[in-house]
Amino acid sequence: MGRLLLITRPDLQPGYQLGGVQAYAARNTEEAIKLVIAWLDSGENGLLAIDETLLAEFGDEVRQRMDDAEQLPYLALPSGEPATTAVPVQHFVAEMIRRTVGFQLSFPGDE
Repeated sequence: MGRLLLITRPDLQPGYQLGGVQAYAARNTEEAIKLVIAWLDSGENGLLAIDETLLAEFGDEVRQRMDDAEQLPYLALPSGEPATTAVPVQHFVAEMIRRTVGFQLSFPGDE
């Protein structure tokens, strides 16, 4: 694995950079998608971490391309935002399990 690539909101970028992470700022989902597509097209190797609020708005086509890219696995970083704007915890955990074991699990009470 090459390196850690992180896409986050502009206000959080300096903190990650101070921690030694190669962090890229994206003001919106479109900017984040452009970064991801450029890395996929260039054959970038590494681990991609994306702010969950940005990743939640990625379209199915982009997510499928990311799922198929073995050289650039990805994960969602909790945004730390209030629950009204962040991805629900159950969805976050279910998605991590789905990507790890290869199939979808549901929790009691899921719709």
